[in-house]
Amino acid sequence: MALAGGGVAGAAAPVSGAKYEFANWDTCQLDKVYDPVTDLGTCMTVIIRDGTMRVGGLNVAIPDGSLMIAGGVTGEQVFVPAADDGTFGVYANPITVPGGAFGAASAEDFGPTAIQATVEAVALPDVDPYNLAVQLPVRLKLSNPLLGNNCYIGSASNPINLSLGLIDNGGAEWISDTVPGVPGGVWPQATHKAADFAVPGATGCGLFGSLNWAVDKRAGLPSGGSGNSLSTTSSVYNAAGWELS
Repeated sequence: MALAGGGVAGAAAPVSGAKYEFANWDTCQLDKVYDPVTDLGTCMTVIIRDGTMRVGGLNVAIPDGSLMIAGGVTGEQVFVPAADDGTFGVYANPITVPGGAFGAASAEDFGPTAIQATVEAVALPDVDPYNLAVQLPVRLKLSNPLLGNNCYIGSASNPINLSLGLIDNGGAEWISDTVPGVPGGVWPQATHKAADFAVPGATGCGLFGSLNWAVDKRAGLPSGGSGNSLSTTSSVYNAAGWELS
């Protein structure tokens, strides 16, 4: 998926349509990640380049640069987000839900029926820098004029738990080969997959949740897990703390 140590300054309020890109290590909280005594601690960046999520009856394409996780991992394997801004180091741009509210292509771009989905972390990710794996508890915020501003699939108490295992690291390169003077390595085409995760029903959709049923019917929720999947191709950036200190 995406672990990012750079570019977060613009992530909280991204320019419409802008993609997340690696922008050096200036947002990794090195003082919290790296221990100069043990010489342990890693800053990381993963930016999704392509992907597909299947949730219930929905198949959603994940565009290039639409999501990243920003931060680093201590020697005790604790993830430290790039910023203390309430996002848990997970930054995402809205993604168009195919077919909108009615499942028809003509509904995707029509205001009242168009739906945007945004991934929001509900707790810190569990990141394994050695195996490039991520455990990510999230909810999906659905945005639409009729659904209101509090329509979600998943919650802090009942999240969608994505266990993204590495399928193929795709081969590593030095970051300095493309960004001169910047330390660390990059796996530009790492592939991950999470499968058979449970997805709860919708909450908070419409006035007093009056449209929860409509969202559940449209998305085929709740879904016990069979068939749900997330497949991604990402650029994974990694730099040891001693390289940055």
